[in-house]
Amino acid sequence: MFGYVVANVNKLTAGEKQRYLACYCGLCRALGNRHGALSRITLTYDMAFLVLLLSSLSAAETAEKTGRCIMHPLKPRMYWMNEMTDYAADMNVLLAYYKFLDDWTDDKRLLSLWEAGLFKREYSKIVARYPEKCAVIHACLKELSGIERSGELNPDIPANCFGRLMGEIFIFRKDGYTESIRAFAAALGKFIYIMDACIDLKADIKKERYNPLVASSDDCGTVLNLLMGDCTEKYKHLPVARDKQLIENILYSGVWTRYEAARKTPEAHHR
Repeated sequence: MFGYVVANVNKLTAGEKQRYLACYCGLCRALGNRHGALSRITLTYDMAFLVLLLSSLSAAETAEKTGRCIMHPLKPRMYWMNEMTDYAADMNVLLAYYKFLDDWTDDKRLLSLWEAGLFKREYSKIVARYPEKCAVIHACLKELSGIERSGELNPDIPANCFGRLMGEIFIFRKDGYTESIRAFAAALGKFIYIMDACIDLKADIKKERYNPLVASSDDCGTVLNLLMGDCTEKYKHLPVARDKQLIENILYSGVWTRYEAARKTPEAHHR
């Protein structure tokens, strides 16, 4: 259910592209530094967005550097990092670990169980670092799993649960903007959950997998526009100081790219 919060690179300026990639590269380096080189396989642009947003709301010092890495050994690349980058790297590994366990539970894929085992030690470190946060995230995922196993057909119920999960992930530290950030992230999480259900609906029906939209007569596009409208209204309450155009490219355009791509494929579901 991740991989949706990305930029529409076709609408970014050259400077914005460089800034975006530098954020992504910084997150990749933080993963390697904190959790080992293997953890870089879990890297997502969703967590890069988390870094961008939290950094834009913070006065934290940011280190901008250039360097080579395993993925780009020939030409130095620019990257930037701060304390939010480290936090996002931890959340990235935490969510990847839970994803591997979920895949094992759902499909009994031995590969997923093996992948979870590879990250169990790093997962334990993260739980020790953020015990209360990890307890909330675990509880949300357990609740969501139960909702989906029950076959719940009111899409608001699992979507709101996923929204609470996102709300917790987006809270780095408590301050005067905590509740505004939580409300925004919860709205974004609800949008992501429903978008994922929209994209997967036809395949889920064919394979007899759970999807909360199977009994819905609502138009997906209309519902998604309403959900994103709520999300962007909540975004307006955040005092975004840096990378505003880049962040808004992601929110107003980038989050729609996978949905639009799915609609153009012969297998896509149209409502």
